[in-house]
Amino acid sequence: MLDKLVFRVREIAGFSPKGQEQTCVSRLLVDKETVGSQDLVLNHFTLKPGKELKPASHPAPYDEFYYVLRGRGLLRLGDPAEEFALEPDVVAFIPRNVAHALANTGSEDLELLTGMAHQLVEGANTLYDERLRTWGTSLRLAEDA
Repeated sequence: MLDKLVFRVREIAGFSPKGQEQTCVSRLLVDKETVGSQDLVLNHFTLKPGKELKPASHPAPYDEFYYVLRGRGLLRLGDPAEEFALEPDVVAFIPRNVAHALANTGSEDLELLTGMAHQLVEGANTLYDERLRTWGTSLRLAEDA
């Protein structure tokens, strides 16, 4: 656990799934392991230009939100998918059990804050699951922090 409740995003090591190092980076900022949150999960997510993620969904009770910090992209929600343009200051709500896919359509990184109101458990989020399998924890500090 971090020894402080206020910190900079870049103090947290970025995680990329094996083979996707040039696609995306995830920094889990707020959860039980990082700051001791009992409920809230907050993640800083970066999708590289021209990259996209396959559709996924989260089971109940895992509603999710995206808040776009920087860049441009496309969010596909549902099946059949409805498309939504993403740009800074756009908020997207993703209900539990709804398939969603993300694409970076711009020339710079697409940066999002993503969040859920419940601690993640195995099977709730594939990126979280892979982080735990790879690191054994949700938190790693950046080497230059």
